[in-house]
Amino acid sequence: MTKYLEVAQWLRDQIEAGRFKAGERLMGEVGLCEKFGVSRQTARSAIALLEKDGLVVRKQGSGTYVNNFLSGYGRKKIGLLLTYADDYIFPSIISGIEGALSEHGHRISLYLTRNRVDTERSQLLSLLSDNIDGLLVEAVKSALPNPNLDLYKELAAQGVPVLFMNVYHSGLDCNYIINDDVKGGRLAARHLIESGHTKIGGIFKHDDVQGSFRYKGFIEELYARGLHLNENSVIWYSTETLSELFSPARISLLIERLKGVSAVICYNDQVAVKLVQSCAGAGIRVPQDLSVVSFDNSNLSSVSSVPLTTVTHPGAQMGRFAAQSILKAICSPKFSLQHVYSPDLVIRDSVHMLMKG
Repeated sequence: MTKYLEVAQWLRDQIEAGRFKAGERLMGEVGLCEKFGVSRQTARSAIALLEKDGLVVRKQGSGTYVNNFLSGYGRKKIGLLLTYADDYIFPSIISGIEGALSEHGHRISLYLTRNRVDTERSQLLSLLSDNIDGLLVEAVKSALPNPNLDLYKELAAQGVPVLFMNVYHSGLDCNYIINDDVKGGRLAARHLIESGHTKIGGIFKHDDVQGSFRYKGFIEELYARGLHLNENSVIWYSTETLSELFSPARISLLIERLKGVSAVICYNDQVAVKLVQSCAGAGIRVPQDLSVVSFDNSNLSSVSSVPLTTVTHPGAQMGRFAAQSILKAICSPKFSLQHVYSPDLVIRDSVHMLMKG
């Protein structure tokens, strides 16, 4: 990455995380030069990029400040359409959104879909009459054709900006903030391969596009390392079939499908925890007999009976950035954002290093 882009990304991350707050003076060129070991021209270019994006403003003779856009737009009503709200990673995302909006008097109207297309439609119809100024959305069953795109287009026709989080509908020309799930899949597979695993299975979700992207990254890394995939060891499930997958009646079939692999990549931490529990019941030790890597770095990953190695998710940081962005979109009809977070891998105890021989 070009050095000024690296500096600009660090500044952007600090602003999104709230470490540099709206209206606060930004670290100056000299400070950036000392921190990153770059020239003043490089530091100046990094700040200029953030100024172009509207994140900071220069004040002659005073310095550069984080744009006070959060409190400068008047009180707005923001719709929040999520699949879930009370479990897994969603409380942290909502916390980031709420923290960025409520402290400046903006209101939030929360709607839930439970990842159901019919519920999404009824909620969108309600939102169309709710006089919202902007809408933050997590798409429903994003890997499948969606019959509700007409309602998203109707919101746009009414002048209501929409911003998707985590995933978006490919049939829409839309603004979005997502995680790089293909890179996440490659990180998970790479760690297992470098730990000596060559026979790797997977459990992926097929009705949300994140599952396809995580699988894609997994396969790309396997093939790049000259390894092969045993498709019998890749298990797919949907929103409706997750509980059935780990039911007592099906668990023996699940364990049978994973015979012959030494490691499994799971769609998320929820699935990984269920797999660890199922393995314990079947006398299979994690990680000694079966290594596990998952996604999202949720609270579940650290409190699991075997702490999970997992790919990161921006969580509250994504929520805060989404809140800041929807306010900018409300005031700027030409606002455009396609932001992709680059994940990392958090290494814990669920991967066993095989002897290489």
